Amino acid sequence: MKLRGLYTIVDRGVSPGGDLVRLARDYLQGGARIIQLRDKSRLESSETRAAFRETAKGIAAWKQEFDFLFIVNDDLETALEVGADGVHVGKDDCSIEECRRRLVRRGEVLSPLLVGYSAHSIEEAVEAERRGADYVAFGAIFPSPTKGPGHPIQGIEKLREVVGTLRVPVVAIGGIGRDNIKDVLATGVASVAMISSLAKLKDRVGETRFFTGCFK
Repeated sequence: MKLRGLYTIVDRGVSPGGDLVRLARDYLQGGARIIQLRDKSRLESSETRAAFRETAKGIAAWKQEFDFLFIVNDDLETALEVGADGVHVGKDDCSIEECRRRLVRRGEVLSPLLVGYSAHSIEEAVEAERRGADYVAFGAIFPSPTKGPGHPIQGIEKLREVVGTLRVPVVAIGGIGRDNIKDVLATGVASVAMISSLAKLKDRVGETRFFTGCFK
């Protein structure tokens, strides 16, 4: 399945104590085509690592009911274990090259996992494609509560330049909502990622349905 449409991210840091498996289902019911599971606290203890794997298994199980791409953030082993479609990394995570090496054993590909990469400049996006990323998430496009000082604001024009330069799909992320999604989609991006703008709403299914409808 092509990487296109609404890219929703379920994140323990944004939804502490929440049911991330249920949250993923809400997004899928709203028509989301991509789900990423992210939890930067998963390595704090054996209990959090185990909980992360169980959450990943729970989300992967929705594939029996929904057609979607499941991406695991910075945990190749869990992605392989649960049969995910891809792994997503950034500059402080497992490198693109290392992910590729670990997906090959004795010359045979273990799994055709997608490898996505988060880039925060045009130069970094171009370099990620050169190194073998299957898609590049670019941002932050606008100010966002989940993107701090390490994620400078890129804006629409830089996004347009990245889309026009890269041959792999580009995912726009950061501060995207009802008031600006049309401007973002006008750049030709393949996908738009959302985190807190959906997770903290009561009607997550309805709001997700609105944004998935923007791609039609």
